[in-house]
Amino acid sequence: MPSLLEAVSEQIGSDQINAIANRLGASPEQTEQAIQMALPTLLAALAKNAENEDGAAQLHAAVSRDHDGSILERLGGMFEGSANQSSSAGSLLARILGSRQSRVEQGIGKAAGLDVMKAGSLLAMLAPIVMGIIGRQTRGGKMDSGALAGMLRKERQTMEKQATGGLLGGLLDQDGDGDFDFQDILKMGFKKLMGR
Repeated sequence: MPSLLEAVSEQIGSDQINAIANRLGASPEQTEQAIQMALPTLLAALAKNAENEDGAAQLHAAVSRDHDGSILERLGGMFEGSANQSSSAGSLLARILGSRQSRVEQGIGKAAGLDVMKAGSLLAMLAPIVMGIIGRQTRGGKMDSGALAGMLRKERQTMEKQATGGLLGGLLDQDGDGDFDFQDILKMGFKKLMGR
């Protein structure tokens, strides 16, 4: 079975990157760079949210109720139109990132050369895809909340090991002083993480 990051990355090829870039009003290169940082960050944030029993139960309930993977069958239409966040996508992103949302948006935007609004819109587009992949794997594996938390924990450990030095964890665990530099994690190998 592919890793979660691989499974999500497989859903976003060059056609999807171009469509997202058009929707954001950004270049495909900026968009791909931002996606390479956004996907591991969203997965790591979900793993962090599921570290305790209550968080794992809430995530399991959310994927069981709202994210069956069907979104993956209609990705083409998702990226058309304006880049304004829908309220549901925005609230999903807020639930995933919590108090870290602003810092993540600023970091990705700065590293990829996007303004914060565009970085936020990109994250809001990607969050339902990530949840759809997790929902599909959770259902396919008939996972309970503990197994889901274990899958996410293993995924985060693998990503941090590949990215070298625990930089991903540094972003999500820092105390909010704003000194985390996304350029560092880009240099350390998010392209390698995504196999590109």
